[in-house]
Amino acid sequence: MAGKNAAEPGRRRPRLQSALLILIIVVLILLAGWALVNVGGRSQIPPSDFVTLPTTQLSPNGEKVVFESVSNINQNGLAVGVEGYLKTASGAPVTGALVYMTYYLQGSYRTQVATTDQNGHFEARFPMNWTGELPLKLTYFGDDQHQGLAQTFAIPGDSSSVQ
Repeated sequence: MAGKNAAEPGRRRPRLQSALLILIIVVLILLAGWALVNVGGRSQIPPSDFVTLPTTQLSPNGEKVVFESVSNINQNGLAVGVEGYLKTASGAPVTGALVYMTYYLQGSYRTQVATTDQNGHFEARFPMNWTGELPLKLTYFGDDQHQGLAQTFAIPGDSSSVQ
């Protein structure tokens, strides 16, 4: 009988070790899940950065316009946004114009809008950076003085510009 009692504690020890190991694994999985949720929550894109692209037709009235010097905004070696100019075909800046920028991000197309300044310059920072080419559609809907224009560019992730 004494031999049986001495052997039983040895059998329970592996069960206790297995239970502790399973408990540790569960705690680690929960911690990893918590970390992913917290990191993911911090890197979410603010919805206020995006707008709905209008469904109106491009204006056929007025002078033709062009997008000029469209390039990435480079910060610390990373492309973080896009800038360029909206001008008339004769070279005059189009001021106060809304330029819509549509690109693919996190499984859907997103649109941001920028307003041109007195030189026709527009720019927008994006909630991501990229290294390859970013397909970007620029849309200006036009007004009574300027025709609308929609044009797609391949914006490089390096310091190159698109002409």
